[in-house]
Amino acid sequence: MLKSSSQAGIIIHERAHRGHLNLRGDPEDAEFRQGVVDVLGVELPLEACTFNCGDSTALYWLGPNEWLAIVAGNTEQKIECQLRETLGGHFAVVDVSGGQTQVNVSGSAVEQLFKKSSVYDFHPNHFAAGQCVQTTFAKSAVMISKNADQSFDLVMRRSFSDYLCRWIIDASDEYGLQLNADA
Repeated sequence: MLKSSSQAGIIIHERAHRGHLNLRGDPEDAEFRQGVVDVLGVELPLEACTFNCGDSTALYWLGPNEWLAIVAGNTEQKIECQLRETLGGHFAVVDVSGGQTQVNVSGSAVEQLFKKSSVYDFHPNHFAAGQCVQTTFAKSAVMISKNADQSFDLVMRRSFSDYLCRWIIDASDEYGLQLNADA
């Protein structure tokens, strides 16, 4: 049931108009790390399952030599070119914006919703702000991160977004749901 923000236990906000860049490189290469900072303004997260944020950029650890950069919309091509011009050695930058989307989920019933939807333990004692994980959510692969405001960002394949949003809508029925979209 759709409710007002004061009544909704689950609030979903589509984070449209974002660019998604997959970045690979050697985290032990100081020039690579500095090049990323020079272009994105954010340091690479080097600890597993963490992320770092700047003004309009977030960098998520996906693996020992792989990160996801989420940047302001309509800047991804420019940033990809800047990374290619700045970085040296062995690296890869791939624009995956067309294949992914991101939603933010918040509200008083988020923990209950996540218990229904994933096998991963999102309890606050286990999954703190600044952490991210690639896991299953409603039988789909997603990357979930916890923000400082205690909300969660879900990055998913665009082809699964309709299914996942419908899942969240159905699973939120008992808590109340508010849907928001970027203007």
